[in-house]
Amino acid sequence: MIVVKLQGGLGNQMFQYAFAKNLAMQNKTTLNFDLSFLLDKSPRENFVFRDFDLDIFNLNIFAEETKKQSVLKKIKSRLTTSKVFNLKEKHFYFEESNFLKGKNSYIDGYWQSEKYFKEIEYQLRKDFSFKHLLTSREELMNEKIKSTNSVCVNFRRTDFVDLKNSAETHGAVGLDYYYEAIRVIENKISNPVFYVFSDDIDWCEKNFKIDHPTIFVSHKYKGPKFSSYLNLMSNCKHFIIPNSTFAWWGAWLSVFEEKIVIAPTNWFKESSLQDQTQDLLPNNWIKL
Repeated sequence: MIVVKLQGGLGNQMFQYAFAKNLAMQNKTTLNFDLSFLLDKSPRENFVFRDFDLDIFNLNIFAEETKKQSVLKKIKSRLTTSKVFNLKEKHFYFEESNFLKGKNSYIDGYWQSEKYFKEIEYQLRKDFSFKHLLTSREELMNEKIKSTNSVCVNFRRTDFVDLKNSAETHGAVGLDYYYEAIRVIENKISNPVFYVFSDDIDWCEKNFKIDHPTIFVSHKYKGPKFSSYLNLMSNCKHFIIPNSTFAWWGAWLSVFEEKIVIAPTNWFKESSLQDQTQDLLPNNWIKL
């Protein structure tokens, strides 16, 4: 059995699931979740509490609502001769040796690299199909996105601006990055239409000004746990994303074969983490 500790928001949980799913498939064993970190709502300073969000997808898996030690005890009770490996992510960059820990493992980390799951891309695209149908209003927006040379522009702000820990670790990407990315898009495609998605859409409407058709996608289109938002983003043809795993997955899920994805070179403001990001972005994405 592979048990994965889920932590962080939807984008982080998707990375954790993707690596764990690959391990489970390689070892021909089952996969379970440990939700103890998400369920622990003990007061913490400068912290954003998250919930289990993978239930927006058509995953055929049972979520273990239990603590780490009881999960390990449950695994061990099912085994007679096999060893249980505690696999803790040591570095932010990809390490192939993480695949060699055996079929009975408890994994704890973020695993933010396509290299951890590229070989099961087809399976993941099935797993990450959306459970909730778009509403009629959302579907109208979806039709606009699909019928235009759509460019998803995502802004991540809120905690990256307002919370000290997040602001110091991640930091919000500035407008200069977006304007430079738009110049790249202008040189590569014709008649772009920019669809702006954000956790702070009001700020975007006031501050993001460009000489192209621009549609600010309000949270009327977010759907359950922002599933419709991610769905709409993934149907865009091209992407300008910030240092956000939610936006990363919106771009990755897009099936447009000629998609252009532009992402910031500096994913972290904290230099010790930034120095470990060489495997975070797929090779065919443009770094600015």
